This record gives sequence, C-alpha cells and structure tokens, in this order.
Amino acid sequence: MSSELIKVGFSYVLTKYFVIGINFVRTVVVASALGPASLGEYAFIVIILEYMNYSNLGIFHAMNKEVSISIGKDEKKNYIKKVINNTFSFQALNSLFLGFLFLLFYLLEVYGRFENTAFDSKYLMYIFILGIVFQMKSFIFVHLRLFDKFTDIVKIELLSSIFVFIGVYFFIDKFKIDAILLVSIIGNLIIIIPTLFRIKSLNFSIEYKLLRSLILLGLPLLLFNFLVLLTTSIDRVMISQLVSSNKATLGIFHFGYLLSFGVMTAFNSVIFLLVPKVLRQFNSHSQDTDLMMEQSKLVENVIILIAILGITILPTFIHIFMPQYVQSILVMQFLLLAYSVNGLSFLPGTYMIANNLQLKLLPAFLLSLSTAVLLNYLSIELGYGIYGVAIATIFTFGIYTFGLFLIYLRLMKINLFRGLLKIFWKLGVFIPVSIILLYERSNLLWILLLYMLLYGKDFIKLSKLYYPLLKSSIR
Repeated sequence: MSSELIKVGFSYVLTKYFVIGINFVRTVVVASALGPASLGEYAFIVIILEYMNYSNLGIFHAMNKEVSISIGKDEKKNYIKKVINNTFSFQALNSLFLGFLFLLFYLLEVYGRFENTAFDSKYLMYIFILGIVFQMKSFIFVHLRLFDKFTDIVKIELLSSIFVFIGVYFFIDKFKIDAILLVSIIGNLIIIIPTLFRIKSLNFSIEYKLLRSLILLGLPLLLFNFLVLLTTSIDRVMISQLVSSNKATLGIFHFGYLLSFGVMTAFNSVIFLLVPKVLRQFNSHSQDTDLMMEQSKLVENVIILIAILGITILPTFIHIFMPQYVQSILVMQFLLLAYSVNGLSFLPGTYMIANNLQLKLLPAFLLSLSTAVLLNYLSIELGYGIYGVAIATIFTFGIYTFGLFLIYLRLMKINLFRGLLKIFWKLGVFIPVSIILLYERSNLLWILLLYMLLYGKDFIKLSKLYYPLLKSSIR
C-alpha cells in the first residue's frame, strides 16, 4: 500500500483501539450476565439487526462508490450533493417501510398466524428502533469517511461506546437483554443526532432516475459485503436446528464469534477507513497488477499476525475470567483463521467494484454459500458440532477469496497457475496445518513456529520497510 494509506490507517487504529477495548469488555460483561442460553437468544436478535443494515438495497455502497470516484472533480460537485441527498431520503422512506413490516409481523404473532420461537417478541420494538438508529449511524459514518473526517468518526464511536458500556454495566444484571437494547438506542441517539444536523446541504430529495441508478448499482455491491452475514446466519440456523441444547450451544458459538470479530476489529476498521481511497486507486490504476500483488502480500501478513495474536493470547484470558465459555476458545480460533482468509478478498473485490465489474462476484458468491450449507450440514451430521461449523466457515471464505483472485487474474490475462501459487502458497500451507494443530489441541507453540517459518522473513522485511513511517505517524 502507499505510504499515505499506511500512515492514515495506523493513526486511525491507534485511536480506535481504546474503543475496541471498551466494546470487548462490554462483550465479556454481556456474556457473563446472560449465560450461554440467553446469549443464544441474543444472537438471533443480533442477526436481525445485522440484516436490517442491508435493507437499504445497497444504496449506501452505491453512494460510497459514486462519491469516492467523483471527489476532486469540480464538474461533479452538484452530482455528489444529489447522490448524498437521494441516499438519505431513500433511507428515510425505507425506515417507514420497515416499521410497517415489523408491525405486521407482530400482529401475525398476536393473532396466532405466526409463531416465533427464536426470541421473545417483546424485543421487536427495540429491534426496529435500534435498526433505524444503526442505519442513521452508518449513513453518517460513510459521509464522514468520504470527506476524511476520521476524528469525528472516532469521537462518535468512543462516546457512544462509553455511554452504552456504562448503561449495560449497571443495568444488565436486572434487566438482561432489555438493558442492552434500550441503552444502545439511547446512547447512540444522543451522540449521532447532533452530528446529523451538522451535515451541510442535507435535505429531502427524491430524483427517481438517479435513485433507480443508485439502487441498480448498489444491489450487486451488497454481494461484496453480504457473504459474512449470510454465512453467519447459515451457521446459526444449522446449530439451532440440528444441535441438541441449541440455545446454549448457539451461545457458546456466538461468544467465539464475538471474540474473533473483536480481534479482527482493528483490521476491519482500517478497511472501512480506506475503502474510498482504494476505490479511487483501482479506478485510476486498473491495470497495475504489481500494485495488487504488493498490497495483497501486505494484507496477508497483517491479518495472519492479528489472527496469531488472538489464537495464542485469548485462551488464557478465557480460562481465567470466563471458564463457562472454555468451549468457545476453539470456535474463536477457527473463526480467526476464517476471517483471515476472507480479509484477503478485500482487494480483488474492491478492484471489481471500482471498475464496474461487481456482477463477476456472483459465481464465487453463490458457490461459497452452497459450500457453507453443505459443509455445515455434513459437519454436524458427522458429529463435529460447532467446531465443524467453524471449520466449514474457513473453507467457505477460502472458496470465495480463491474465486475472486481467479477472476482477477483472468481479467488481467496473468498465468493462472503462477498467479494463484504466488498469492496462496503460504496461506495454503498455514491454514490447513493450523486447523489440524488446533483441533488436536496441540501446544500453541507449534502454531507460532509454523508462523515464523512461513511469515517470519516477511514480517522482518515489512517491519523494516514500514517502521519509519509508523514511527513518524505517532509523533
């Protein structure tokens, strides 16, 4: 990556790590207070909230892409304003539609036309309101990111995280899931509403032709962001339907997911930060294959290092402070490997989006989802349980990432065998061997040794290359 991207990303991560720490402690408090069974119920609520983030039909992604490649062009200033206002207006109307659907769902259950066994229906109103709040927050974050207002993003995340943590800490023992949802609504609203009013030139505007083009652009872009959520949904549905003691088991799996997601938050935060810049980069230098290879190598080294730190450090913490979730350790370790593989798909996926080739994501997307369903079912039926589900997630993301690079290499007319070998040979050794070592409960020193053998030389080389830059960004 360019020195500018590294410098911005590192500075942002340093600031955000405090927020990550707060959210991690909150996760521990929630898991401890709810216990595995209630945490399993809460997992279903989280899934619904995550799906609500995709109810905008991808228009936030369309806004992000269109504004990213238009910024800096004087003739596009009016177009940028129209895109932002139409995006905001569409989401406001979409929120009203979601409200109608939630009301309909509630009435069907009240009159016995539908039975909801996943969670208590009293949470429906909380879920609807919180979903709308998160949509508003997503719009604000995308807008701030497009115009490089990273400090404002950090302030919002920091203040809302502190408020929610304090509320959850004091009220969760008495009010359980109600406390989490209500405090999250209040805490986020207090912080984001003033920010929303500070966005200049924001008004209600619907231009049907522009809105139609944004939605048509946004729908394919959902694929690039949808795989993790759909895979997680498949995991949880399979566990809830096929595994005995499903809610408690789902709670164990969900805590492992939360731990792995928390470890990868630093990487995901940088990705969120850099998307507009990388879109502009690949739009301007679409034929620069050396750039893709160089950045892929850097991304691989960063995500594997993060995964190794989580795999080796967190188990001790769980054994000491969260012994009721010891079974979550192996789930967390496998999912860290899965998210490492998935993280590598960011660059080829962003390249296709930047060059209007997002429909080429579809074959890899559909194949990986089919793999998720088949492997999850087989792993449970063969008796591997939630560990088998977590391993299936690794292969699901592996197929997706492999498919994206395969498409990219074909587009660039690069020799497939040499290109794929160059990209995947280390990962192709590290991931399978790590799965075996972890499943057999081998000493974690063996994984550290494997990491040093495969990535030690690259780590030293990249440290020497980027250390001066990182050092200067701290000053």
